[in-house]
Amino acid sequence: MTLGTDSAPRPDSRPDIRDTDREALSARARVGLWVVLVAIAAFTLADLKLVQHDLPSMLLVRVVQLALIGAASLALRVRMSERVRVASMVAFVSGLYVTSAIAGSLRGGMTTQPITGLAIAFATATTLPWGPWLQLVSVTVAVLAIALGDYAVHGTLAGASPHMAAGLGVAFLVSVYIAHQLERYRRERDAAEAAVRRNEERFRSLIEHGSDVITILDAEGVIRYESPSVERLLDHGAEDLLGEQASRYVHPDDLQAVAAAFGRAIDGHAASVECRIPRRDGSWCDVEAVFTNLLDHPAVGGMVVNWRDIGERKRAEEERARYVHELARARDQALASTRAKSMFLANMSHEVRTPMNVIIGMTDMVLDTELASEQRANLERVRAAAIGLLAIINDILDASKIEAGKMTVEAVDMDLRRTIEEAAGLLVPAATAKGLALTCTIAPDVPAQLMGDPVRVRQTLVNLVGNAVKFTDAGAITVEARVLRRASSHVVVRVSVTDTGIGIPPERQAGLFESFAQGDDSTTRVYGGTGLGLAICRQLVTLMGGHMGVESQPGRGSTFWFELTMKCRTTGADAVAA
Repeated sequence: MTLGTDSAPRPDSRPDIRDTDREALSARARVGLWVVLVAIAAFTLADLKLVQHDLPSMLLVRVVQLALIGAASLALRVRMSERVRVASMVAFVSGLYVTSAIAGSLRGGMTTQPITGLAIAFATATTLPWGPWLQLVSVTVAVLAIALGDYAVHGTLAGASPHMAAGLGVAFLVSVYIAHQLERYRRERDAAEAAVRRNEERFRSLIEHGSDVITILDAEGVIRYESPSVERLLDHGAEDLLGEQASRYVHPDDLQAVAAAFGRAIDGHAASVECRIPRRDGSWCDVEAVFTNLLDHPAVGGMVVNWRDIGERKRAEEERARYVHELARARDQALASTRAKSMFLANMSHEVRTPMNVIIGMTDMVLDTELASEQRANLERVRAAAIGLLAIINDILDASKIEAGKMTVEAVDMDLRRTIEEAAGLLVPAATAKGLALTCTIAPDVPAQLMGDPVRVRQTLVNLVGNAVKFTDAGAITVEARVLRRASSHVVVRVSVTDTGIGIPPERQAGLFESFAQGDDSTTRVYGGTGLGLAICRQLVTLMGGHMGVESQPGRGSTFWFELTMKCRTTGADAVAA
């Protein structure tokens, strides 16, 4: 929904964290330089009253110290590499240690020099970001300067107190440890600030460039924040929406649903709603909004609304629904047409088969009379063509009956062994005419008396053996039956037909049992046929509760098989609708 805007100005860029840290340290260093400058000025005034000898030398030392302060101040202001800047600060601090020791020797006393050195050491440890090693270098210079100054005053170091020396050493090492700890703290702080900054930039980029718009409302529904991406979706400036009632930017027909979703979110429940909001040009944008109640969250204090444009999605859904409706209507029309065709063919089976049987019968009657040789040859061709046409008609009608759901199978007493032998025997003349050996092997454990449909088993087996004879030019055809599994009430029988014919390529085997499918595009031209036989066989086997398959290698032959679960003989018969 159009529900909010970013009121706080957003800077275009932010300084690097290390730059910010460097600026803060530089500011502290400048303050330290002013403190040192004031201290040097105070020491100079004291020297004018206290130093009786070598006053010019003392003043020269103070001038050198002031020059060092000036050089350090310039180094803080001039742009230079970090390495050069740090080196200049080390030189400045070391110079202070050395000149302070020279000033003490000129005064003739080194009593205050250790205190001055420690003050400088702790000041550098806490203000300069150079870590423990450079701090160690500078305090080493301080220790050497104090020792040399004491030697210059007393001519020996034997008079130095061991306890004082040990205390100074420990104090200087403590300053090194402080520098180490502060450097580690600064690294950890820089890493944490860098991570926070990356997260801020990441989330800012997501909000500004994401497809969703984020709006924050107060408890009264007034817009308190709107992410900048609202301008891309609605062409409304984010600032223009602040302080406005969100309800002003909702389609009147959707106000009730939006108010209900807002109320559910106020009560602490998850709430979402689809509504329409206006673009600047007056058109309406379809959006989906999700409400999240963060009114009690200290950092948010408002109702967060995530919403997105769903216009494309709604149009796609409408187009899909229209396409699905049209597809369903076309499918229903096709199914109705197919059912009408199948029912017509199934109902016409008697009317179509009867004339063909009459033609075949009358042809047989004429062939039994005295005919000239040419007339007999012509009538035999007519009879063969009629028988072939009747087989095709039978296949088409059987396929149509199965498709129309009018094909039935029976479960009656049958002699399976006899049915297999009769089916194979029908094709012996055709196999012999082609010089093929057709054998039938039935395992001894195959029961003779079972419950099944002998007509459909015979039809299936005749079709498979007929195909084997058709596609085998030399060799043998074997019909085999054996029991795969046996139980007290039924047996699983596998019947296979193996030939030495042309074989079937592997890529063609998957589609063999589809209607009008054959093993090769040239098969129909060479061997004839409609490609319905195997489809009908599989459908008949399926109706009888079995399944069917093929194993084949091109040029070596094929084995077609089917498996049937058949009950042992009982009384009565069942007709099972397809």
